[in-house]
Amino acid sequence: MNILVTGGAGYIGSQLLHTLAAEKFPRVRRIRVLDNMREEKFPSLMNLPGNVQYEFILGDIREEDDIRKALGDDTDAVVHLAALCNANLSFERRNDTEEINYRGALKVVDVARRASSVRRLIYASTTSVYGPTMGTVTEGSPCQPASPYAEFKLKAESDVLGLSQDTAGRVRPTVLRFATAYGYSPGLRVHTVVNIFAFRAAVGAPLEVYGSGGQVRPFVHVADIARAIAFCMADDRTADEVFNVVGENASINDLLDLLKPRFPKLRVVHTDKEILNQISYEVDGSKLHSLGFAPAFSLEQGIEEYARLYGSFTRQLLPELAPLQRSAASA
Repeated sequence: MNILVTGGAGYIGSQLLHTLAAEKFPRVRRIRVLDNMREEKFPSLMNLPGNVQYEFILGDIREEDDIRKALGDDTDAVVHLAALCNANLSFERRNDTEEINYRGALKVVDVARRASSVRRLIYASTTSVYGPTMGTVTEGSPCQPASPYAEFKLKAESDVLGLSQDTAGRVRPTVLRFATAYGYSPGLRVHTVVNIFAFRAAVGAPLEVYGSGGQVRPFVHVADIARAIAFCMADDRTADEVFNVVGENASINDLLDLLKPRFPKLRVVHTDKEILNQISYEVDGSKLHSLGFAPAFSLEQGIEEYARLYGSFTRQLLPELAPLQRSAASA
């Protein structure tokens, strides 16, 4: 397979490049990355596995010519990851979020629709499309997005799923709703809950927690996100479907309990200021699990990973770290 990854230098994309190149995915011949490098994550393109070909297109999903150039005439599958991903900032940047996360996605879908070689498209959505809920939600639950980020991610889902009908079954799409991502990758994004908590706990900066901290969120390691993408790309049973990609559901207090013994500088400040982590929702990931996909990493392992990475600040005497993302590629 020849694969195009939009946003391939980003947090998830940089891990996916390693996962797709792992030995258990021998069908991958070439991976082409389309990224505007606005976040300057150049290390994402370094030290990649040598058993596939790589190409890089410096471009933007808002430019149709850039997408056409990236697809070429021999791309078999598209993984669309490129987006503005900070839900908090999406309130201030609503227009940009709509332009990139919705209209940009539509351009990718439209070019893929007209590209005769494309057979699969994996679209990165988010479990935050559900918004505040009661009980555990499934893929069939009502969606009440609480941020422009989630709103425009959800809005693009129907256009993605329409690809199969629009192409008489030639392009088979899959929508993946990712839980809140955590864990190290070469293109690390720090503003997600676990990642920013681990950083602030390591350096002794206070953690802001809304209310009592009892609110529950779904989490998934970035390596398991990459594995889920590869799994769905290789399994035709996932075509024309929506799947939640969840490792586990945990409360903010559960997260703090994992951080406390590993980060002695941990300081918690409780606030009534709304900072989005006040929303509580629990998400069921069993639909994808029933097809044979299983997360490889727990939240506890992810916290332990950060304790090792930040060991210089936590003053732990730790063995040499074998980066988790490398082992995850072959998990």
